[in-house]
Amino acid sequence: MTSAVKEIASIERDWTQPEFMRIANTIEELTGISFPPNRRASAEAVMRKVMSKLGMTNPVSLEIGVSRRGAVLEALLDDLTIGESYFFREPAQLRFMAEELLPKWSMEWEAGRKLKVWSAGCAAGQEPYSVAIMLRDAAWRHECTILGTDISEARIEVARKATFSKWSLRTLPPETTDRWFDRKGSVFQLVPEIRSEVEFTTLNLLDPSPRPETQNQDVILCRNVLIYFELPAIITIAERLLQSLGPDGWLFLGASDPHLAELTACEVVVLPGCTGYRRTSAKQSTYALRNAPLTLIIPDESLVPPTELDDLPDSRKTLPPLAIAPSAPTPDLSQVTIELGAPVQAIARARELANEGRLVEAGEVCAAALEKFPDQAQLHLIAAVLHGEAGRWRESERAAKRALYLDRSLVLAHVALGDAIARNGNVVAARRSFENAAALLVSAGSDDMPQAGDISAARLTDIVRAHLSMLNKQPESMALPSSRRAVGQ
Repeated sequence: MTSAVKEIASIERDWTQPEFMRIANTIEELTGISFPPNRRASAEAVMRKVMSKLGMTNPVSLEIGVSRRGAVLEALLDDLTIGESYFFREPAQLRFMAEELLPKWSMEWEAGRKLKVWSAGCAAGQEPYSVAIMLRDAAWRHECTILGTDISEARIEVARKATFSKWSLRTLPPETTDRWFDRKGSVFQLVPEIRSEVEFTTLNLLDPSPRPETQNQDVILCRNVLIYFELPAIITIAERLLQSLGPDGWLFLGASDPHLAELTACEVVVLPGCTGYRRTSAKQSTYALRNAPLTLIIPDESLVPPTELDDLPDSRKTLPPLAIAPSAPTPDLSQVTIELGAPVQAIARARELANEGRLVEAGEVCAAALEKFPDQAQLHLIAAVLHGEAGRWRESERAAKRALYLDRSLVLAHVALGDAIARNGNVVAARRSFENAAALLVSAGSDDMPQAGDISAARLTDIVRAHLSMLNKQPESMALPSSRRAVGQ
């Protein structure tokens, strides 16, 4: 048997019947959506589910239906791609728009200038409708066009109806729900004044046909869409999205999407809690840091007890970076009495308090836990971050070194150490720490870093490269600003 035949046989064995493989190939040819080996079992399960819904008993019927590009293909696409979303997902991106971009544009733009926002892969419309609500709440004075597109006609029809379950509204405070939704039994209908702000249409991101309505956008949101494509298609889509931006436009992706800077030239801007991409005339990607902390603490989901879905707070979905703590005297740790049965409890509690902005209490928990568990690298890392947030850079440096003595693989500890050393004036040593972090990230590939909680390897890569870019512009003997808020402004 030749190698080519063996390869074909291997591919076919991933599907229980060859019709499913041919259906997958047809879908990839028509839409660009790919089915790598780790997705084939779930994809076949979806195909069988759609067959059952449509009353089909043989995959040959499904194959014929898909080839005709009609309702059968639509039904299959609707189930093969995840359409679940919720309002105000990725709040850091919307916060940056509301607090930074809108005020800037409001001052700079002439009367009559329209804001253009495109939600690519908008599912049932929660994302573009969130933008419309945000603009109303921000009292945006200029005209705007908000476009929502999706490959699935069925999802576009659902989006136009603007009727949502309580689950889709789970992150909204009651006053926002009461203001912008009318409750009708178990569902919530978006008010007409918000519905009218968004236009919906079907669009395949790989279709090369000109679409004027997608051009010259100020903001493009394309969250958790690129994960469905193979590398060549991702590059094509990324380049088209960047080219669709206006001169001062911003592209935001989802947390699960690939790292664009390795795929096409762009400007990568590390922001508090998120990363933005912009067009660049350079031949290689560039990095910038804007008002973002150098180190983040994100709770490890495995350390937190299960929560009922309806009670799940927004802060557990996308957590903000640590608040900036004022320099303050170290608390009297002798007064701290904490019952901590295991290191994992201490780590979880310190992270939880830090992300709530209760940094002094987080420091007390961390210090008390270190008395009991001095061999825990994660606790020393948290201490390094907390000292840095309070501007105590010498203490931060010492704590980061202790963490790395115990575990050299802690990427965030290398980042915290580089941060502290740079603030203390040694740019050369700081650069070395960030280079160590970068090397660890390269060895990790695209996998998430278990010790970094919800921070993806791509997000950490953006952070590290932005800091290296900044350090490369500094004289070797000059300390960086002692306040994080001064960085990148």
